[in-house]
Amino acid sequence: MAFKLTYTDGQESDYDDGTKWDVDGGVLKLGREDGDWTVFVSPGHWATIELTKKNDKKEKDDKDGNEDKNGNDDG
Repeated sequence: MAFKLTYTDGQESDYDDGTKWDVDGGVLKLGREDGDWTVFVSPGHWATIELTKKNDKKEKDDKDGNEDKNGNDDG
């Protein structure tokens, strides 16, 4: 499942469905396969993990644009 990672300094990074993750003792582990971790983030450097839908950006753009599927303005 896609997710957004927020670091303690406020920086945000979005990850797609291809990125696996786990938290072990506060350490965030990231990789392309479960158990084959390539990145480790210490508990003092990450703040939150938000699960997201893969198409969240598209859905937000659709709502902000106020257009229906035919490109007509709803407002």
